[in-house]
Amino acid sequence: MDKADDDSRLHRIFRELQGKGLIGRERRLVQCPFTPSARGCPALNCIRYRRSFYEGYLFGASDDTLRFVLLHEEGHIRSGSSLLSALPVLLALMLLPAVLPFLQAGGPLVRFASIALLAVTVFSIYRIYCRRMCDEEFAADRYAAEAMRCCYGVKDPGSLLQNLLTGLRVEASAEPAPHRRTYGGLSRVIPGLFRPGPDYRPSIADRVQKIRAGVSADRLSSGRMRAPDTPVIPRE
Repeated sequence: MDKADDDSRLHRIFRELQGKGLIGRERRLVQCPFTPSARGCPALNCIRYRRSFYEGYLFGASDDTLRFVLLHEEGHIRSGSSLLSALPVLLALMLLPAVLPFLQAGGPLVRFASIALLAVTVFSIYRIYCRRMCDEEFAADRYAAEAMRCCYGVKDPGSLLQNLLTGLRVEASAEPAPHRRTYGGLSRVIPGLFRPGPDYRPSIADRVQKIRAGVSADRLSSGRMRAPDTPVIPRE
């Protein structure tokens, strides 16, 4: 299979998921040279992907892996615009004009208090931003995992995600030096689903654990619903 055929396979799987209602029928799958990897874009109602990334890192991936990738991005779209995660940062920028005069005037104590307040504010907003990004990734993972489990019979979608991200991390570490200098390395360039490096949160282990915890909870709930159908044998 050449890369052109494999690229058409991605579009075929995309249409397959649309036919099952797992991806919006009005959604489009488009190549975008400005997208580092793959990204669901609610504003443009499409899933964008970079052809060179797809050919370099997902060429020859299994159909289930490609389904998970597309469903993950669909999960991002259904969750809404990721620009909401940047709102705390914008609020911090709006507060800077009010804080700067205190940094330039007043005694040493006032300046110290202003700097401390600014540092605490920036750190808190950063933590909120990171938590928001983590929640978005967990939600997108959960959507993809539930779709793969219910519609394709994948019993452990966590393993699917783990193998995908672990493989990407191995390939990222094997990137030639010129590529790392040009693009900053896969783990630095690629956000969202394809950012498996250890400096990114949530980690691979956290994401896999969340998926498996959700699957276990669903199975437990289903078991409880079936419990009344289980015959009870009286003790003699």
